[in-house]
Amino acid sequence: MINITLDSILQFMRKHKFESDIQTETKQVYTIFKINQKEYPLFLRVFDEGHLLQLLIFIPCHLESNEQYALEKKESRSTSAEPKSEQQKNIVSDLARLLHLLNKELDVPGFGMDELAGVVFYRLMLPTPKKKIEGELLLAFLKTVEHVCQMFANPIEAISSGQMTLDQILTKAQENEQS
Repeated sequence: MINITLDSILQFMRKHKFESDIQTETKQVYTIFKINQKEYPLFLRVFDEGHLLQLLIFIPCHLESNEQYALEKKESRSTSAEPKSEQQKNIVSDLARLLHLLNKELDVPGFGMDELAGVVFYRLMLPTPKKKIEGELLLAFLKTVEHVCQMFANPIEAISSGQMTLDQILTKAQENEQS
């Protein structure tokens, strides 16, 4: 059993060959998953005095933060054209629909998006009522997080970059199912 403290979680992660450290300003253990030559920052955070453990991984995407969007909108007013903002709205809409569809199909849903920060994430909240968790159980959830990233990062990135729409991804998925 692992105590739900930052030091115990850090020791566990290092014991299992995860290069991890504690981010003191946010009071989280963090590591970087490297999947298909991309980096996925993973944070483990203790909530409710040790009764909950959050696993939060950020999915690489091309969303713009609202700050960037606001700057471009301000600049485009001077040129009286706003094509980027409409495209960004369509991307956010398609991405939100994709994440909703993925959550609906997953046994362990947890995809989310923060439009203001321009990030997509996958989050699990693990109940730890006795302020402890079985090591094998935590490893299983870590593997789940990694597997979810391997399975779904490509369509998330394709939509967020504007390379594909949700309809194109759904059509392609149907074609793959039929072959």
